[in-house]
Amino acid sequence: MRYQFPEGFKIGATGAGWQMEGEFGKKAGHEHFPHLMYQMDKENWYQGVGPEVASDHYRRFQQDIPLFRQAGILQYRFNLDWTRFIDDFEACTVNEQEAEHYSKYIDCLLENGIEPVLCLEHWELPKALYERYDGYASRHTVDLYAEYARQAFRRYGDRVKMWFCFNEPIVIPQLCFLDGSWWPKLHEPKRAFLWMHHKVVATARAIETFRQLGREGEIGTILNPSYVVPRDAANPGDAYAAKVADAFYWGSFVDPAVKGQYPALYLELLEQNGCLFDWTQEDERLLKANTVDVLGVNYYQPMRVKQKEEGADRSGPFHPNWYFDGYDMPGKRMNPFRGWEIYPKSLYDIGKRIQREYGNIKWIVSESGMGVQNEQKYKDANGVIQDDYRIDFIAEHLAWLSKAVQEGSNCHGYWLFASIDNCSPYNAFKNRYGLVEVDREHGLERRLKKSAAWYKQTAESNSFCFDEVREP
Repeated sequence: MRYQFPEGFKIGATGAGWQMEGEFGKKAGHEHFPHLMYQMDKENWYQGVGPEVASDHYRRFQQDIPLFRQAGILQYRFNLDWTRFIDDFEACTVNEQEAEHYSKYIDCLLENGIEPVLCLEHWELPKALYERYDGYASRHTVDLYAEYARQAFRRYGDRVKMWFCFNEPIVIPQLCFLDGSWWPKLHEPKRAFLWMHHKVVATARAIETFRQLGREGEIGTILNPSYVVPRDAANPGDAYAAKVADAFYWGSFVDPAVKGQYPALYLELLEQNGCLFDWTQEDERLLKANTVDVLGVNYYQPMRVKQKEEGADRSGPFHPNWYFDGYDMPGKRMNPFRGWEIYPKSLYDIGKRIQREYGNIKWIVSESGMGVQNEQKYKDANGVIQDDYRIDFIAEHLAWLSKAVQEGSNCHGYWLFASIDNCSPYNAFKNRYGLVEVDREHGLERRLKKSAAWYKQTAESNSFCFDEVREP
């Protein structure tokens, strides 16, 4: 069966600064938060590999970007590294050498027929601001972020027409300060939710600044909202569990970004459990006046929940899972390498929900992808990775997305994570996601994978054939 996307729909890909660039040439004292995570917990990163070298994309981008075009990438989301671009974090002066680097990067994309899409922060909070102010716990950090955004809009707004304020702003506060699974491995919920709120405020501040400058184009934010699925929607206990999980892991960022307000249940439960942040009238005004033009949605797997078992322990710091349990659905399809469920229909469900509940705002699948370990074993005689599993994964997700678009969902693109193999937090290079291989055993040599040719054909025709869509 042939699937055809409408004119204006763009096939693209993504890359993350700290996961790809390496830290070559950085000024002393300009480390970012992922660098700190790695340095303080190095033994838990796979094979001890971290962001110091990553894919060495900073020095090799002029080699890599033509490969991206050969892989059919027509739109490319990358991000500035705040710690490179800004020379003095307090004065928000620009590092001219680094600014020129990113200018050349944008020009290289354009010269290769790739539309640049620029994200301002993918966890690269300066280490200095974390140590001085506890990062986004401080409104001063929000002020500094907003000024950093202003400098970026001024420098690159002539060539970049699509901007995003953050990529996955929930991740660091959730995993580092709420769940305690990433360094510094803390269970401090009030701190976590304060970080989240100030990132929401920072998003609105950046949008306000963008519009005040009168820049041509559009601006939004990229979220990884969990698509919550109850075990049994007809069961009141399961339905309530899903409602709470949705408020915390979908609505906490999607609602203020698109509707300009938080879900009532989210604020209510935070207040009940002593975790409500300072919520000012100015915050309320700012959010309502500065909603996004476009929403990026990163999707990898659904979040399945069920009713909380009676008598569950609620001692210790508050956590949203006081109100629900995870549901391990029998028979689900899995990516055995990443430990994540494969459920492509969620892209249809997400598209229909945005259409139904969020004014059918313009949105993009801003990350989707499949990480696989030991890909070298799939190489053919010419050394090309035969990643048919990735082709099937992308095609099935695109098929469900196409169904949503055909039914009126205002989705304008699908961006694969990732353009090139890169360093993921803690897993480092264990699981590979790229259309382009990075051979770490042979000097970081680059090679296109089989999926790159399929992706190019799909991007250039805005269509593809696929006959194996599975009903859940």
